[in-house]
Amino acid sequence: MTWLSQQYDGLVTRFLLAEHGGSPLDWVQARRSGRWQPVSGRVLRSTATPATEAQWVLAGVLDASPGALLHGPSALGWLDLSGYSFRDLKVVRQNGFTGRGATIAHVHRLRNLRPHDVIVVRGVPTETALRAIWSEAARYSAERRRALGIERIGNLLDQAHRKGLVTWAALHDSLDDLQRRGRAGTVIMRALAADRPPGSSPTESRLERRFEEVVEQANLAPFRRQIWVGGHEPLGRADFRDHHLPLAVEVNSLAFHTTPSDRAADERRYRAMVAAGFTVGVVWEADLWQHPGNAVATVHGVRRAATRGHRVVMHSPSCPWRDPYAGAVA
Repeated sequence: MTWLSQQYDGLVTRFLLAEHGGSPLDWVQARRSGRWQPVSGRVLRSTATPATEAQWVLAGVLDASPGALLHGPSALGWLDLSGYSFRDLKVVRQNGFTGRGATIAHVHRLRNLRPHDVIVVRGVPTETALRAIWSEAARYSAERRRALGIERIGNLLDQAHRKGLVTWAALHDSLDDLQRRGRAGTVIMRALAADRPPGSSPTESRLERRFEEVVEQANLAPFRRQIWVGGHEPLGRADFRDHHLPLAVEVNSLAFHTTPSDRAADERRYRAMVAAGFTVGVVWEADLWQHPGNAVATVHGVRRAATRGHRVVMHSPSCPWRDPYAGAVA
C-alpha cells in the first residue's frame, strides 16, 4: 500500500486498493497496523506523511470518488482566486458513478460534465475556473440578484483572466454550449461575454496578431478572424477561416493547449471540423515567434490540402503532442 499512497500524497482508498489487486483483508490489516490513520471510512493516511491542507483536500475528493472533483467555490479556492476557500469542501460527481455518500466534502451531482471542464491542479482533480465560475453564476440567476451577480461574476471572470485561467474565446464557446443545455446563470454570463469579445485576451490577441503579421510578411492571402464554422450544427469559432476554402486555422499557445484534457478537447473539436468538411491547420506559438517559416509552410500545406479536398489536420512542427490526430483524406 505504501507505493500506492506515494502517488496520492500519502493517501489510499478502498477503491484504489481494489483496483490495484488489494483485498478487504489488506485494508483491515492496514488499519490495525498503526501505520495508517483513518481520514474517513474510505480513506487512510500514512502516518509517515505530514497532515497538510493539500492532503486533506485530496482526501475529500478521494472520499467521494471514483469520479469526484473539486466544485464551485472549492475549485476556485484551489485555483487561488481571492474570496474563495476550499475549507468548506465541495466536490461534484457525474451521475452514473458511485452513489455512496461522503463524510469529508459536500457532494453535488451533475447530469453532464464535459471532459474539457476537468483538470488536475497540484495533484487534485478539479473543475476548470470557467466551469466553476458558471456554477457561481447560477447562484445569481434569480432576477432580483442579477445585477449583483453581474458585478461579482464579472470581477471573478476578470480575476481569472488576469491569472491566465480563462480566455474570452473559451467564455464565448462555453456560452454557446452550456446555454443549449439550459444552464442556470446563462443570462449573467451572456451579458458579461458581450463586453469581453473573443480575441481580446492578451494571449489570444497577441498570437492572432502575430499570425496575421507572419501571413502578411509572407505575402499570403489573408484569413478572416474569429469566424463560426460548422455544418448543420455550429462547432464554435475558429481563430481564422479562409475566405474561399473550407479551411480553418487555429493558433495554439502552450499555456492552454498542452494538458491531457486540453488535447482531448482540441482533438474532439478538430474531428468535428473534419467531419463537417473542413481542413484544419494548427499553428503553434513557438513556430510563430521562433520559426515563422514553419508557420508559413503549414499555411501553404493546409491550403493545398483544402484545394484538393483533403480533410486533414496539419500541425506546425513545434506541436508538443505525440502522434496528433491527422484527419482523413477524402
